[in-house]
Amino acid sequence: MAKLSVLLKALLNNLFASMPLSIFLMVLYAASIGWATFVEKEYGSIVAHDVIYASWWFELLNAWLGLSLFGCMLKSVKYNGFKVSVHIFHFALIVIIMGAGITRYYGFEGNMVLEDGGSSSFIESRDNFLNVLVSNDVGENGTQSDILPLDSFKKGYDISLSPYVRFSKFSLDTKEAFDKPLSIKSVSIINYSLSSLFEQAKNENREIDPKEIDVKKRENHYLAKFEVTYDGITHTMLLSNRGERAIACFGNRFITLSWGPKFIQLPFELKLDKFEVINYAGSQMPSSFASYVRVIDETHGEYPFKIFMNNVLDYKGYRFFQSEYRVKRDEEGKEMHDENGMPLYAATILSVNNDPGKIPTYIGYTLLILGALWLLFDNDSRFRKLSNYVKSQKVLSIAFLFFGLALFQLSTPLYANTESKNIESDTSKFSQELPRKKSLDSVDSEKKSHLDKQLREKYIQANEAFIAHIATSKESTEKIAPIFADMSDEAIRERIEGLKKIPNKTLKRFAKIQIQGFDGRIKLLDTYSDEIMRKVTGKKEFKGLKHNQFLLGLMTMPEDMAKLRLIKVTNKEILDILGVRDSYVSFEDLFHKDKLNDVYAFSVSPNAERLEKFEKAYKLYHFVNTALKKRDSERNEFDKQILRLHEKMDLLMPFSIWHYLRLIPADGDSWIPFGNPNMLDIAQIQQSNPEDRKELTLLVYFLEDFRLQTRVGVALDEWEKLNETLLFYNRYQALVGGSLYLNPTLVESELFLNKTDVFPVSQYFYLALGMLLFFIAFIAILSNKQIPKWLGKTCYILLFCVFVAHTLGLILRWYVGGHAPWSNAYESMLYIAWASALSGVIILRKSYFAMCGASFLAGMALMVAHWGFMDPQIGNLQPVLQSYWLNIHVAVIVASYGFLGLSFMLGITNLILFIFRNQQKRPQVDSAILTLSAISEMSMIIGILMLVVGTFLGGVWANESWGRYWGWDSKETWSLVSVGVYACVLHVRLLKPLYLPYIYNVLAVLAFSSILMTYFGVNFYLGTGMHAYAQGEGDSVNRLIFISLALIFIPVALAFMKRKLLHTKETH
Repeated sequence: MAKLSVLLKALLNNLFASMPLSIFLMVLYAASIGWATFVEKEYGSIVAHDVIYASWWFELLNAWLGLSLFGCMLKSVKYNGFKVSVHIFHFALIVIIMGAGITRYYGFEGNMVLEDGGSSSFIESRDNFLNVLVSNDVGENGTQSDILPLDSFKKGYDISLSPYVRFSKFSLDTKEAFDKPLSIKSVSIINYSLSSLFEQAKNENREIDPKEIDVKKRENHYLAKFEVTYDGITHTMLLSNRGERAIACFGNRFITLSWGPKFIQLPFELKLDKFEVINYAGSQMPSSFASYVRVIDETHGEYPFKIFMNNVLDYKGYRFFQSEYRVKRDEEGKEMHDENGMPLYAATILSVNNDPGKIPTYIGYTLLILGALWLLFDNDSRFRKLSNYVKSQKVLSIAFLFFGLALFQLSTPLYANTESKNIESDTSKFSQELPRKKSLDSVDSEKKSHLDKQLREKYIQANEAFIAHIATSKESTEKIAPIFADMSDEAIRERIEGLKKIPNKTLKRFAKIQIQGFDGRIKLLDTYSDEIMRKVTGKKEFKGLKHNQFLLGLMTMPEDMAKLRLIKVTNKEILDILGVRDSYVSFEDLFHKDKLNDVYAFSVSPNAERLEKFEKAYKLYHFVNTALKKRDSERNEFDKQILRLHEKMDLLMPFSIWHYLRLIPADGDSWIPFGNPNMLDIAQIQQSNPEDRKELTLLVYFLEDFRLQTRVGVALDEWEKLNETLLFYNRYQALVGGSLYLNPTLVESELFLNKTDVFPVSQYFYLALGMLLFFIAFIAILSNKQIPKWLGKTCYILLFCVFVAHTLGLILRWYVGGHAPWSNAYESMLYIAWASALSGVIILRKSYFAMCGASFLAGMALMVAHWGFMDPQIGNLQPVLQSYWLNIHVAVIVASYGFLGLSFMLGITNLILFIFRNQQKRPQVDSAILTLSAISEMSMIIGILMLVVGTFLGGVWANESWGRYWGWDSKETWSLVSVGVYACVLHVRLLKPLYLPYIYNVLAVLAFSSILMTYFGVNFYLGTGMHAYAQGEGDSVNRLIFISLALIFIPVALAFMKRKLLHTKETH
């Protein structure tokens, strides 16, 4: 008996308290969920959920991992004593697993659809059920059972059914549910959408685009074949997972099967009184949407509630979240709109859950954060031991200073109020509204809203002198006419040089003019001109022509700009087609010279006849048309370059720029473009509403004078009148811009941010200083000499200054954009670079190699951000992203990438040092490796703590926003994979392997691939889930990452030859 007890104890110890087995389970867990994301990409989220996330073996793995973690913790307490911070942190993970288990088995999720004015007390479940109904006749009531795969223990049935796994079956307790034995066996399953696609392609005799296959896979529409046996009779039944029913007769009984969601009745009712969508000003992009509902309960009466994103209705254990909405559609499936062009909304969709596991899960999150913070300062923790070893514990707490910024949004208002004053004007800014109109081309047919007559009249009278000044401009027109009539190359060059002479005062006034982007955001012409120039030339400045000068040229000298060769073309085949030998082409190079008149005629006044002539004149028309007809996957590099060139042609089309410039405030929230300036006619204005006539006349006069005075300045170097014209329009916008008009502080901030270009400039300093520090530190170690203090301090001060500039740039972008600067791929790379620099410049500044790695990694992150496949444009946020929980979540989790990246860089450095090991000649190298390994581990500990906390804070954000704190989205799944990978790396030392320094550094390098997959892989490769926010083409960066990872194995292999280095007692 004693032996049996010993054997049982040893078995339990090996199964639930073994560190090697626990590490193996973590690796298996990370591999399983990582594999699931690829299954999701190939087959859709439903299959991934059923095959992996909801499978019996994965649930067993979760339970085993939790028990193993608990057993190892008890074992650690027994042999090493109770370490408060360590055990609180690990106990928190156990509590979180328990909370997740409670949610998994006792909670449920669903959706409630409320039509406008309608009410409901039913929830449609998110999970798919096999619904079985046995009845005496079709349509009669009978015995029904809703069967959820893997729910047998809850319902008392012996079920092993999964409609996604072939040949699975279940049986029911006949006494409890049905009167005779019933057996249902799933025979086969197909992706119905995919099968239909192949059938359609076969009928049309065409090849299938791989992207079509991806789309169909993600539709999650499946057809399953079941073999049903009842009372000795067997039938085969086909079921769709869209909820359709299948009925078969079995003797004197009818069996109805349906596979899909079921409806759950609530003990109360909700009625939708009103649904509201608030768009960003001047756009169709929603800023917020809300459901005004009434809770109707027989026992407690009625009360109203407004449900919107991040504002949850919590009633009787049920939580209702604003999820999405439906718009009304006509018979052809097109969206229906009201007379103002706004969509008509058919219904609101509320996400509903009942989650008894929320409280224990949140308790676990709280303990997790407490334990993570405590670990950094606990004298018994591994981190403190390492920090004592490298003597850097005094600066650790600074790590968290910047993260406080994520706790609040900057309170400075983003727009001017009614009492603001323009920097260059005494004119007050009044929140008045202009008439809503599409453009000035159609002023005679628009209905005008009335502005405050006294204010408008006062302003117009004050500018009578300006109108008189316009009327006397014939002399200037006659003077410059011969100059602009000369279209020789020399004359055009002189006029372009004239653009470069525009005084800074004039350029600044032009830059301050505000426009509304198509996303509704108000920005400066300075910002817009920078965007246009980068799109056309790929540069901020082209042959001395700056971005504002470039835009002025497009607006006022389109014929000259059309002859300027500023589009770089690298494809020789395209250059041959265009007949150009130079690597740069002009707008006119894209057209046949003898048909340029047709091109300009079309650009001035497009119609069907002129379009036909334009197409004949366009040298690339056939190639563009062919490329557009191809699917994305079929386009080769030639097609892609043709389409890029076509896009630039459209931007350079003479006069087309005016259709993009929404310069005129209207209706308070929607600004409009001038339209084609050549189509504006004073006679047309004179026929408009008399009350608007003077104002509209003033705008047309401004436009004409703006073009004229720019040309006068270019030709005669006289700029004063252009200054007056621009000042007039600055004042005009300030008057009518209303609450959208940017205040002076915001204007100056945006100008400063554009001018300094802090992020592209910082990347060069980071890279240069990183390489310099590496060279200095590497030579010092090999030569066994101390780095001169003056040199080290100089490098540190320079690096610190770059870091400060980077920090100020992020704060400024936060202020200008109105939201935290980590809402898209570009901004997150800026923040990763910042966190990388922080880890070395502030946290681990005692080590030159740490500073070197941090600086180089920051530079690389900024370089990736500016490679061209990420859009640096500041945009508006979607409603779900407007949450302080998001700010905290992203700030913490993305910052962790910087610390883990530093561990990666130090790992590479150590592997290089391993190659140069020589115990007899260079013993100092071994000491450096151990020190850098300790610093690397410290950085990794900070990184993984932040990654764990940030990942689960994301769960809080998700739960408070739409009621689901974990949905196995690809990004959150790979964050959890990264947690598992780095947890294994940090715990490997407990296995006491030989040559631990080498093993640790190799693992630190390889582990970073999980972070690369989390960031780049999810965004650019998997492309699944709501976190796939990358814009542009990521193929080039994916290739570079795979090549870099392959090259990493070179130092790994070379260092292996000299791996025989043991940890010291202080660092083990």
